[in-house]
Amino acid sequence: MLNRLCCICSSPAITKVDLANFQLKHQFFMKYPQKFTTILLLATIIVLTSCNNQQPQNDTVYKADLNNKTVVLAEATLQGDELIKTDFGDIQMNQTFITNESIDKLNHQLHLQRAVAIYEWSLPLVSFQKWYNSSSEVYGANDLDFVESKSFEEKVGILTANATTPYVIGWANLANTGPVVIDYPSGPSAGGVLDFFQLSLGDLGLAGQDKGKGGKYLIIPNGYDVSKLNTKGYFVINATTNKIMIGTRFLSTDEAEVKKMKESFLIGKYGEALKPARFISNTDKRFSGVMPSGYDYFKLVHQFIQDEPQKQEDKIFYTYMRYFGIVNGQPLNPSAELQITLTKGAKLGELMCRANQIEPRQDEPFYDNTTWYRLMANIPLTKSTKTDYYLDESNEYYFEAVTITAGMKSNTPGPGTTSYLTNKKDKDGNFLLGSNSYKIHIPADMPASNFWAFTIYSEVTRCFIVNKDAKDKLRATSIDSRDKELKINDDGSVDLYIGHTSPEGKESNWVQTNEDEGWFPVFRTYGTQQAFFDKTWQLGDIELMK
Repeated sequence: MLNRLCCICSSPAITKVDLANFQLKHQFFMKYPQKFTTILLLATIIVLTSCNNQQPQNDTVYKADLNNKTVVLAEATLQGDELIKTDFGDIQMNQTFITNESIDKLNHQLHLQRAVAIYEWSLPLVSFQKWYNSSSEVYGANDLDFVESKSFEEKVGILTANATTPYVIGWANLANTGPVVIDYPSGPSAGGVLDFFQLSLGDLGLAGQDKGKGGKYLIIPNGYDVSKLNTKGYFVINATTNKIMIGTRFLSTDEAEVKKMKESFLIGKYGEALKPARFISNTDKRFSGVMPSGYDYFKLVHQFIQDEPQKQEDKIFYTYMRYFGIVNGQPLNPSAELQITLTKGAKLGELMCRANQIEPRQDEPFYDNTTWYRLMANIPLTKSTKTDYYLDESNEYYFEAVTITAGMKSNTPGPGTTSYLTNKKDKDGNFLLGSNSYKIHIPADMPASNFWAFTIYSEVTRCFIVNKDAKDKLRATSIDSRDKELKINDDGSVDLYIGHTSPEGKESNWVQTNEDEGWFPVFRTYGTQQAFFDKTWQLGDIELMK
């Protein structure tokens, strides 16, 4: 009888049930046959019920244990029963169906990747949108007004600003102003008009169409009916975004000449009488042009796209933005979950862009066997061509700097050409730390017809280092060949010293770091000469002083 019960169950688990109470001695059976029969009947019911309840579950577990494979993503077949190990968690497949929990993981990962893609695409425009907002919020500037940045406080918010020449920056929203006319002054200057992707629409001054002789420029909004305009006598600039920057640097050291150029600078709407440009100067106010971290970054993306024309090449990014509710003409109000994803995406995007800034993915050192890179050398002025979109290449620059003009990228020697070298490491390949002291040798015959400058920046902000105990904060972060106290070696070369304290007797050739802050330099040549481009003159490496 007991054997028959086990056969009914046909389960290895049931054969392990403790049956000692049922293995009665023959004498007990003979003495109490009715009691034994009752007990046996109850046991039969219990065993059968147990088999019915457990059999399906045990069968499922058995099959899963037999067929479910654990594999890394690169080796997954993506079918059948697989537990796939990924960087963002385990993905479970049952007979090729993805479990609900795993679908949630995949969707979150897709949202995160798209948020990072939007971040990388929008890097230059967010930088400009932040600066544009500050112009009115901090300085009270209106469209077509110009804010002059000359002092340390006025410049410290600009990404990798130069410390030697003043910036004169104006903004305009052509959707409000319509076509704009600039009567640009003659004299030594380097300027340009840029769209909000920081793409050069046209240079002004020495590298512009006026060649430093001055002239009238007509800026035409994107999609504007040109038949309504008389373009004769103008240098025409066609805008690609509604919001634009108009910027210049007056290069003369003669204050009287600069004053005359500013007085001759006229601007206004097409069809109206031009007026002298309004310059907001000597404010000594600080603003921050550093792109915000986290969700606030995407608030600026949303602000930019309002009433802006969409480029065909950017369609995929606008699609990604729509999935997050970042849409032209609609308020930004994503769910709490999507806000968290955007916050993570902005932070991850920032890390990825910083990694590209430190170790460029699509660039090569300017000189062999050094860590010096020439900024903007690996991207076209338009950022894209018929076949390529230079995303990593341009973001190497836009993460740490602003504005690109033809004169800044030019390979043609001349007074309107400025060239830029930067690095993040010393001669031995170690990062530049504020706690160390360094030396750099600048050989004689520097290829700069105007002057050269060596300026250091905080790796945190990509702006001037703020030395709290420095008497002259602007001089503490930069030195140039026009400095009357600069000590020049007998052969015409120059040795500079970088650190949180100056070597004894080297103060005139020293720039100051903060002890707990990583830093990087930009070496500028103003009026770049041929020896720079053919590399017959080579800047020395930064060497650790021991």
